Amino acid sequence: MLGSKSVKVKLDRDLFDRLRKVADVAGYATAEEFVTHVLEKEMLHFEDAGSDDDIRDKLKGLGYIS
Repeated sequence: MLGSKSVKVKLDRDLFDRLRKVADVAGYATAEEFVTHVLEKEMLHFEDAGSDDDIRDKLKGLGYIS
């Protein structure tokens, strides 16, 4: 997926530095590769949602929203 079309996302520098450190320790080639992996894994929770309400319920269940 890194080879496909991409977009830029702005992150706080401190967060990006922390991501880079974790990515390095975990053996990822780049922080971007690590972020892509984490986001793809999290998106699996929502891909079977049938509606916006299903997505909201899943986000609540995961503690992302209240």
